[in-house]
Amino acid sequence: MNVLVIFSSCMGDTEKLALAAAVGAVQGRANIRLRRLPDESSGNGEDLLRMRREYVPPTARDTAWADAVIIAINQKVCGLILDADQALAFGRSATSE
Repeated sequence: MNVLVIFSSCMGDTEKLALAAAVGAVQGRANIRLRRLPDESSGNGEDLLRMRREYVPPTARDTAWADAVIIAINQKVCGLILDADQALAFGRSATSE
């Protein structure tokens, strides 16, 4: 089983949730890939700079590899507030590109 975990985080809170999901997948004997959505923030906080260095954005190759996709967002992606329907639509578009 291959699990792709995509997350959006600027301060590290959602990153922690994505990491917890990834740990659960590993405990279930899955292979994982962690991918962070690029941000358009002009911030330069320590966590943000670290995440920009440590994670790459998801690609079509990642979604083709995955048997399951977990998307962790904290009500906003690139500054846009998302409700549950918008988040679902976002997830579908992320996995189809």
